[in-house]
Amino acid sequence: MIAFAGCILAFIGGCAPTTDRVIGPSIATIDAPDISVLEKANELLAQAALTDQPDSIILNAASLIASAGDIAQSAKVLTAVNPDNLNDSAFIEYSLLGIELDLILANWAQAAARFETDRFIFLSATFDRELRLRTLRLQADANFALGNFEQSLLTSIQLAQLFDRQSDVRDVHNKMWRQLNELSYGFLQQGQNHQNSQLAGWLQLAELCRKYQSSQQAQIQQYNSWQLRWKTHPAALVPPQLFSSDFTYTAPPAQVALLLPLKDQYKVPSYTLLDGFMGAYYELLAQDSESYLFDSDAPRVRIYDTSAQSVEKAYNNAVDDGAEIIVGPMRQSDVEALLALPELPVPTIGLNRVDHSTGDPTKNLYQFGISPLDEMVQIADRAWQNGQRNVVLVAPDNNWGSDASTFFNQYWASKGGIVLDAVAYPSSTNDFTPLLKAPLQIDLSEERGLQLKRFINSRVNFTARRRQDIDLVVVLGYPVRARQIKPALDFLYASDIPVVATSHVYNGTEQMGLDRDLSGVEFSAMPWTLPGQMPHQLKPDQRLHTAYRHLYAMGYDAFLLHRNLQNLTAEQATPVFGATGLLSLSDGIIKRQAKWAQFKRGKVREIQP
Repeated sequence: MIAFAGCILAFIGGCAPTTDRVIGPSIATIDAPDISVLEKANELLAQAALTDQPDSIILNAASLIASAGDIAQSAKVLTAVNPDNLNDSAFIEYSLLGIELDLILANWAQAAARFETDRFIFLSATFDRELRLRTLRLQADANFALGNFEQSLLTSIQLAQLFDRQSDVRDVHNKMWRQLNELSYGFLQQGQNHQNSQLAGWLQLAELCRKYQSSQQAQIQQYNSWQLRWKTHPAALVPPQLFSSDFTYTAPPAQVALLLPLKDQYKVPSYTLLDGFMGAYYELLAQDSESYLFDSDAPRVRIYDTSAQSVEKAYNNAVDDGAEIIVGPMRQSDVEALLALPELPVPTIGLNRVDHSTGDPTKNLYQFGISPLDEMVQIADRAWQNGQRNVVLVAPDNNWGSDASTFFNQYWASKGGIVLDAVAYPSSTNDFTPLLKAPLQIDLSEERGLQLKRFINSRVNFTARRRQDIDLVVVLGYPVRARQIKPALDFLYASDIPVVATSHVYNGTEQMGLDRDLSGVEFSAMPWTLPGQMPHQLKPDQRLHTAYRHLYAMGYDAFLLHRNLQNLTAEQATPVFGATGLLSLSDGIIKRQAKWAQFKRGKVREIQP
């Protein structure tokens, strides 16, 4: 089984990057800055330079620049304001504008700190209704971004109570529903005993719908049952869009075709993904058999072998046989063949992603893959938010390691970061100490030590020192290699440097004795590998290589995606909480947002971003 581990990377490697979600404050940004507004702002800045009391003028300029769409420049200008020189109304605007800018720029801790200043707290008691609404929106966003989910939801409940118009309340409820769809199943289960009745109702509803995520019909039936028990709950009176009377329910596909290469080098990965897909399928059948509220809407599944025929022939056969949706193909070359077409006859979820596609996306084609490029974006964004700027990259010397390293270098440089050094290690490496000496500059330190002994005193006691400008080490590799990299860093006097890894480092199986060597390492984790994330824990064969266990989870998610494609393409789409990450759709690409976890004394625990 292990011998096949390399071939999987050939067809999960080509994927477009994703970015973390953007919290939505009230500043309206535009694609290009408004030149006329920027000219007015520049006039104000010139005027401020000529006065002894420039702070309120600079604040006005920062507000104009933000309204013109130049968020980074607005934030820079705002730092020139001394808030102690502002009157109360100007200070309030300064604080709220700063919070909005911080949220857009992902400076979440700084945004939260602005709420906590003594002056803001004192003045908040005098806020009129509009200021209260604006403040509550921002507090809800800041708390959610920082992982204070309960407080964020409670604040949104308070916000909704201030609105009179049903449309405004529904906007808040829709946002809450999208956020609830991002939270772990374990968090939602807190609704069974939560002391706040309104939040308890929301959490119980979200828990029910998460359990029946594969069937929108079941979710609607569960909502109707919940509504009977919670008749006066705000979500019963003004339901989220999915449960509103104007939402049009569309029956799921009655027949789905799977296009997989089932022979030769692709046999094991294809059957592994198929096992995950059918695991989700049988989970739906089990739910149907437990419920008497609705008839089963489980699809018929037909499988087409793309190793025995061309992808074009397999695809056309599936359509001719009545497939209403197609999942596959898997090989990157086959997905590229579909991308060359302007349109496909039925919705198609390609089981790979192509990051070099040009031109308009193929209509009805949705690309889904588990490339490390997704996680490299999230690692880079998180590092930047943490103030880390200088990185050492350690990756395998193969195609997927090279592609991920190249992409990270480009993306990190675009943010203004520096990759101080990059190590590409062969698969045969068992001792990483020699490889890591150079990027840590231990070898230079040892050379200086030899020079001292040679020219000063051969009996001088000398301890080598590493370079001091490294903020972060980014590691790509499966568990066996990662367990060697971290101890090598510790041995080379780098135990204090933060280490972050991709989801390849953990396969969902707790191995305390082995994973003690990874203590302190943080990594972007697939939800299925963490306890309490999903209603039912996935159980791929423990004998499988980590890459295949993740591929099993991808198959599970492919089933979820084909059942939720209508939701994902809706104007106000809610994400799908998948086994491989939080799944959303943008420009024909299924984007995957990972969770975050850390090794601690051989155990894995979830952490907030």
